[in-house]
Amino acid sequence: MDNWFSNGEGQKDASALRSSGSRFGLTAEDRIKRPSDFRRIREEGASYRTRHFHVRMLSNPLGRTRLGIAVGKRVGIACDRNRIKRRLREYFRLNRGKFPPSTDMVFFPHKGAATLDFSRLSSELDRFFESLYVKDQDTHL
Repeated sequence: MDNWFSNGEGQKDASALRSSGSRFGLTAEDRIKRPSDFRRIREEGASYRTRHFHVRMLSNPLGRTRLGIAVGKRVGIACDRNRIKRRLREYFRLNRGKFPPSTDMVFFPHKGAATLDFSRLSSELDRFFESLYVKDQDTHL
């Protein structure tokens, strides 16, 4: 069980898990960071709600889907806010194929989101994106 983080040369660190061409990584280009981008998406983006999240989406010309997370203090204390951000980033990283291409998405968690474990968060967002995809398919026909 000790060998999963060995790089084969006797060093034991997390660098063995990283690869230069990893398609699973979450790069800086995958994140929305600038306040002007958050403002533009909040003002112009389509608004959707789930039980625990408010999601704003806006198409972009970049050719990639980007993620933004804005967690207010109402969600909970700092460790709760950080936990929900980690879980949303992990969901985004693992499920890129479910998202509309070339889209900026900003998640605004609601107060109860901090209590969600990863499996419940995943099932809620899976249902949301499946229903969104079905709605989009219906409107294009």
